[in-house]
Amino acid sequence: VDDISKAGLDGLSEVLRSRTSVEPADSVGIDLEKSEPRLYPLIYWPITSTQPNLSPKAAAALDRYLRTGGIIFIDTRDQQMTFDRSTGGNPDLKRLLAGIETPPLITMPADHVLTKTFYLLNDMPGRWTGGKVWIEAGSGRVNDGVTTLIIGSNDYAGAWAVDQRGRGIMPVSPGGENQREMSFRVGVNIVMHALTGNYKDDLVHVSDIMQRLRR
Repeated sequence: VDDISKAGLDGLSEVLRSRTSVEPADSVGIDLEKSEPRLYPLIYWPITSTQPNLSPKAAAALDRYLRTGGIIFIDTRDQQMTFDRSTGGNPDLKRLLAGIETPPLITMPADHVLTKTFYLLNDMPGRWTGGKVWIEAGSGRVNDGVTTLIIGSNDYAGAWAVDQRGRGIMPVSPGGENQREMSFRVGVNIVMHALTGNYKDDLVHVSDIMQRLRR
């Protein structure tokens, strides 16, 4: 899982470099017992059944991260097992988040800013399609209302993972390479959301803001 996650994040980084002004550093694994997660604007967390429970120190580090504007993208990677009941339907997710004060979650609305930060999207596929994406309810606790927690189930790093020639490592179903491309676009949107916040939503208010400034 670690190897696929690194290959996936490296693949997404190449897409970001070639299509956007983002110049990401190399992807790294975070040791919550030693590292400071607040140095990173976005954490990708693939869930597995073998992960041990977070220690109190690790849970406290993630709590601080979420409270100070960091974004965690959790991937349960189990859509192929028809996981779509709710975020509470995955026992490992519930277990691993037990020590973290997580905000209430809702299914991501179709017009959420995540669907338009860079690409216009009407679906959020990874290696698989159909899984719902869950986000923080309301307007967010910190950082201008930006959601701090995103949960998906479509194995996104699996779709992003490429070899040294830029070819996909894992099969993507049912849409093949077209679906892989859309998954990359999902990743780009998530990264742009982490770096730029709600600016796309803010743009709809530009005319009102300009009117106020003229007064």
